[in-house]
Amino acid sequence: MPPPGQEQLPAPSELLARFSTGPAPVHWGERLPSAAEITQLYGAKATARSLRLLERTISTEPRITAQFLAAMPPSASAYRLERRIKSPESLARKFHDMQRSKQRHPPDDLLRYTALTEVSDTLVDATRETCEELSQAGWQIRYAKQSYTEGSRYKGIHGYFVTPSDDRVEVQFHSVASMQVKEATTPWYEIEREARSSPEERTAARRECVRLSATLQKPHGIDTLTQLGGLRVAVSNYSDHREPANAPAGARSSDSRGAPQALTPTKSDGIGR
Repeated sequence: MPPPGQEQLPAPSELLARFSTGPAPVHWGERLPSAAEITQLYGAKATARSLRLLERTISTEPRITAQFLAAMPPSASAYRLERRIKSPESLARKFHDMQRSKQRHPPDDLLRYTALTEVSDTLVDATRETCEELSQAGWQIRYAKQSYTEGSRYKGIHGYFVTPSDDRVEVQFHSVASMQVKEATTPWYEIEREARSSPEERTAARRECVRLSATLQKPHGIDTLTQLGGLRVAVSNYSDHREPANAPAGARSSDSRGAPQALTPTKSDGIGR
């Protein structure tokens, strides 16, 4: 019997089936937990909010995905489109964390896309062209940042948008090289953000992320990428607290201190950030 107040909620499996009729089947992991299992982890309120928001997004997601795909120039392509929608469990966890921190804004990355270029020298131009085309489709950019800064444990370009249907969307821009580094650092990032990790483990993991990210060359023209959609592009660093105060919650970086020790990262799919 479902928990009180969840009798009319759609099942995660039902949502997955309805989202998988677009250009790429949605992937929510090897095993999809039930609403009851998600409730045990994050509570009835967060679970209900997650499932209802995903249900409302079913009608708008195909159009949003089509607009993103049409906005990219020939030099870019969509990366892992099957990960474009947060899973019910991930979204419930986000709502649970927001409740604890008393945040009331909508999630900034319910829908998230990645535009990928083969070489880094075309990344900045592809970012500009994609954002211009999305603006023509009625998307409004709310915040943009790039993190190609010395010592940052993660490097990329991010834009946070709101669509005419009031959906919140995150778009990331990567080259093949920066995506390879992102995927290599994601297991270490998972250690750093894991609540059960010790300060020493977090510091060691962050230092490994910084070491790997330092191998990336700055994309051509990144220092001239100062505006997107009429808004200033913030320059951030994921290894300290240089994130502007007006950044969306999902865009803010974190930090912790301690001494390093040897670690073995767990396997991850590289889509955590």
